[in-house]
Amino acid sequence: MFDHQDVETYLRALDEQLGLEGHHIELVVCGGTALNVLGLASRSTKDIDVVGIIEGGETLELHEADLEGWFRESAGRVARDFDLPDEWINNGPTSMVRTGLPEGFVTRLITKRYGDNLVVHYSSRVDLIHFKLYAAVDRQGRHIEDLRKLEPSPQEMETAGLWCMNQDPSEPFKEELIKLLEWMGYEDVAGKIS
Repeated sequence: MFDHQDVETYLRALDEQLGLEGHHIELVVCGGTALNVLGLASRSTKDIDVVGIIEGGETLELHEADLEGWFRESAGRVARDFDLPDEWINNGPTSMVRTGLPEGFVTRLITKRYGDNLVVHYSSRVDLIHFKLYAAVDRQGRHIEDLRKLEPSPQEMETAGLWCMNQDPSEPFKEELIKLLEWMGYEDVAGKIS
């Protein structure tokens, strides 16, 4: 488990390792790391979740994150130096690039440089609401706590709920989503998306 300060240390070390091999990368990060770095919540996290990789100049193009090869080698050296698990930085949520991110996602990214070789674009508060609601339907626990800390408005929860149903259009998921919204006090939103 690591906190905001740990994340900063590990990402600066990753920048250094990338530079040693002459590589540069721009990652898009969500989850607990984004919450911490953006000051939206203060909690420890076990990994850094990479949604995708940004490529392009004038217009930012988001692609699925293939974190193998030279990237995995650099991340592996950081893991060794700080005694981290192999998957301390991973592309677990990258399939969302294919299944569809919230509309306007790329335009809301918040960017931070960790040196000359590593740029991290963090998911915005609005997008974190989407992701946390989706995760809370299946896994609840800390995702509900994170969602509460984000203090979503009814409109934000409605937009997030509709996006979640595009991610998983199954009837059982919809039923669980509606139950969760009602339980969290968003009865009007639950009524609109039922």
